[in-house]
Amino acid sequence: MKQSFIRLFFCLTAFSSFSQQAVMTQINQVNSPLVALAPLRFLASDELMGRSVTRSEINVAARYISEQFRSIGVKEVPGTTDYFQNFEIKMLLPTTTGSITFNAGTYKLGIDLIQANGDDITVTAPVIYAGYGMQADVDKIDVKGKIVVANRGGNDSTPAIKARSLRHIKQKLLYEKGAIALIERYQEPDTIWRIINSAFMQEALIAPRKETSFPAFLLNDTHNNLRSLIQTGTTATIKITGNQSRHIAAKNVMGWVEGTDPTLKNQYVALTSHYDHIGLSKQPKREEGKLDSIYNGATDNALGVAAVLNAARYFTRYPAKRSILLIAYTAEENGLFGSIYFAANPVIPLRQIIYNLNIDNGGYNDTSSITLIGMGRTTADVDIKKAAAAYGLDVHGDGRPGLFERSDNLSLAVAGIPAPKYALGNKESDETITNRYHQLSDEVGNMHLPYILKYMNSYVLATKYIADNKLQPKWTKGDEYEPAWIKLYGTDKK
Repeated sequence: MKQSFIRLFFCLTAFSSFSQQAVMTQINQVNSPLVALAPLRFLASDELMGRSVTRSEINVAARYISEQFRSIGVKEVPGTTDYFQNFEIKMLLPTTTGSITFNAGTYKLGIDLIQANGDDITVTAPVIYAGYGMQADVDKIDVKGKIVVANRGGNDSTPAIKARSLRHIKQKLLYEKGAIALIERYQEPDTIWRIINSAFMQEALIAPRKETSFPAFLLNDTHNNLRSLIQTGTTATIKITGNQSRHIAAKNVMGWVEGTDPTLKNQYVALTSHYDHIGLSKQPKREEGKLDSIYNGATDNALGVAAVLNAARYFTRYPAKRSILLIAYTAEENGLFGSIYFAANPVIPLRQIIYNLNIDNGGYNDTSSITLIGMGRTTADVDIKKAAAAYGLDVHGDGRPGLFERSDNLSLAVAGIPAPKYALGNKESDETITNRYHQLSDEVGNMHLPYILKYMNSYVLATKYIADNKLQPKWTKGDEYEPAWIKLYGTDKK
């Protein structure tokens, strides 16, 4: 009996190894180096002028991706046109004329007040303090018809990048509950406030949400004066005038490949990346021996789009059990706007998207590994590690505060969908990273292409394992997005 068990074990191990090698051979054949790298070379070329959402070249990039989908055989998603999910983004040139007055205390735009969201407004209304302004705080009070004052972030240690995403959540919550405006108290040192204030004074894109026009303000309360001005029955007057805005067309590019399993094909694994970058430098700079002004964005994120296209090419030839949803988002660099719009206006019900493997990069300094932002947070880690190991790559996480919230995976994660980020090997932030991230030198010619090929192929193999796994991926027990997972999929079976 023991010998039979041992023989069975070795037979199963050998079959598994053979099966994996067969899939790897398919991936390598479908995506030969010249084919696999072509989208990377095109999207990161000088001709696309850095793929800024405010320039016309971004439309060339979108058209290229859509025609790649068409030629590969990817299906159009119902509700899209020509593989495009079209929408508009408002571009706001903020005013410096305006103030908020509480009794005897007045805060002025450009000094100790920032308009983070909204248009011109003149209103006088009751004020209510709402703690951090999150769901648990707002459920305890009546905010309808009131100006809500809340602390920044979700607690005293919330990092700045996460505070921004939480402010968006607060705006949506207050908008739905009938509040008039949100005022967040910032209590950073004055030097940090001046940097924040200067950043908000620039022309900027406004997130494409239904609550986009909901007024939101940041107020410098370093010396903790505001609380003393808010008493029972306090009213405030907001008067803002002179905002100027325009709208620009935007498009997410998406398609899908149907799965083979009669039941599992109704579930989708979403492969996502962003195709925009930051455009041109205002002044040419000399870097690495040449005068340059184009932010080519090869690793960030032409590489990610190339990997998604390589996955599309493979799965149209060799479909997985689950369906594959392929999305190239726009306007990530401006605040995750493309993914935010998709999450708010999904062309496929979000509860049918059971996993999102987002791919985005800022640089790399370790060609023996991949970095999984969100490692340990979902049950699909085992499939990702298995795929990476097949290509001789280790998998490690990156627990730096706020890094998980800095890419498009966040937009689906907050909805409850398990959504880590698949990134290049980055064991620590050093000059190798800072000399490439959002720099003019982020070009294909500076990439280690043999490693890039292994990285992209491991991404496709990881998707294959996740899409074929009969078990639906979950957030690990106790994760901050576990409650949203339970709410989305209608189950508490964790």
